[in-house]
Amino acid sequence: MAIMYQNMYGWILDHWQLTADSFKDVDSEDSTVTNFSYKKDMFEINSQFIMDSQFESKICVQERVEDTIVNRKKRKRKRKSVLNDGEIKAKIYHDKIIEVILHAYKTLLDGSKDMKLFRDLGKSLDNNVAARKIATNSGPGDKLRELCYTDINDLDIETVTLKPQGVYDNLCNKLVKNCSNSSIKVKMKDDFYLLPAECSFIMGDTVNLKYFSTILGRNKFDFILLDPPWENKSVKRKKQYWTLDNEELFKIPVPELSAPGCVIGMWVTNKMKHKDFVIQELFPFWNVDFITTWYWIKVTKTGSTVLDIMSEHKKPYEILILGKCKHTEMKDVSDEKIDSNTEEEHTKNDICKNMKCKENLSEKISSKSLDGICNESTILPASLNNDICNESTILPASLNNDICNERTILPASLNNDNLPLEMTMMSVPSSIHERTILPAPLNNDNLPLEMTMMSVPSSIHSMKIPLQDIMKPYLPETPNCLEIFARNLTPGWCCYGNEVFKHQHMDYFEVFTKDTRIPLDCDVK
Repeated sequence: MAIMYQNMYGWILDHWQLTADSFKDVDSEDSTVTNFSYKKDMFEINSQFIMDSQFESKICVQERVEDTIVNRKKRKRKRKSVLNDGEIKAKIYHDKIIEVILHAYKTLLDGSKDMKLFRDLGKSLDNNVAARKIATNSGPGDKLRELCYTDINDLDIETVTLKPQGVYDNLCNKLVKNCSNSSIKVKMKDDFYLLPAECSFIMGDTVNLKYFSTILGRNKFDFILLDPPWENKSVKRKKQYWTLDNEELFKIPVPELSAPGCVIGMWVTNKMKHKDFVIQELFPFWNVDFITTWYWIKVTKTGSTVLDIMSEHKKPYEILILGKCKHTEMKDVSDEKIDSNTEEEHTKNDICKNMKCKENLSEKISSKSLDGICNESTILPASLNNDICNESTILPASLNNDICNERTILPASLNNDNLPLEMTMMSVPSSIHERTILPAPLNNDNLPLEMTMMSVPSSIHSMKIPLQDIMKPYLPETPNCLEIFARNLTPGWCCYGNEVFKHQHMDYFEVFTKDTRIPLDCDVK
């Protein structure tokens, strides 16, 4: 299980532990079995993400302090230019959600203290050297993506069942399956890969996905997760990885692949252009109802956020947009709807109505009686203060039945506890002390609103947090799950992408002893 701790606000996950559990008893060439896991150094994120020059400056400051030399106050660099429209919009959105994120972050840290999931590194500073080294020197590079450039007329759609220790020349544009209930090791070209149990995948260019929709299964999937390579000026300039134009996403046959009530999850960057595109254009085009947004907070081994959460630029969290498919036919991409300003305005209005102003929870103050509360944010009256002792208090049954799938805002008097030490490095807005926010009750029928996931991230680019354990309560007992734009495989899931098993490369794994789960190159005391 990847979930190490959870409360009504979200989850703390251990990405490394999931692979330690997933890659047990892999058949070896000598007919023995071996246990594998992602290398622990991939997750040795001990300090905030900063540039080498900033790190060197920080070390110098620390040395001067230790030598009792007076430390001159560092000048705050002034911003050279005003915020552009996109940055202003992003700041407005950030200001709306920051209270929810910070409160969830605080309660998750506080609730997990006894479990000692995070550690005190003291004054140790290493700028995450080991993690950065693996990210720079490991993996297949662009080999897999380059194999996918196949003319559509040359597609040979077939199904391939993998064998342990199998050797394959090319697995592109085929439905590939590991039907074994254990992980296997295979070789493709000159590289070895570890593939999880009962997984299947198609490694192909996204533009050809529509040709595989019949093979994947019409109306089959209960959960479809997408992680597009969003356009980014910095990425284009540095040529770090391939990106996709937003318009190409309209061609993905999500309605054809989704079962009735299918949950759709879309990872987006903190660029508001992409978030607005998904909610206002892409989801309506796919006939998907927007439901809520979840947040993935990235933290260090000490529990501090990997970046200053109040920064005007990069944020230590990513956004997962969730919706449900209405299960109707997908429109033609050439539909005038895409280019019509009038229709676009209607779409925005419809989306706003469906959202019911969910983003403005802190501004809603209802004068209705408690008996009539449903699907609204509510300020509970002062008379309830004495009955509700802390953030985790369960409301009486009479209240629970009336408060449906929305957050409840409690008075400021309930939030008198101090912020944890791990948050002192951040500039926390005073509004976090003004009220406590309770999330929607968890249930099997509806996705809870604005939940938070917290984990130490991998140093490998584009490696997202695993969601299979989190999504279980909101999917059928044996769900069919599909990930599009995948870069790693998930046990029991089907995945599609032009680098679909990139993160399964043996460079990212190390061998563990079967019983102790301790790396073989470590001293066992």
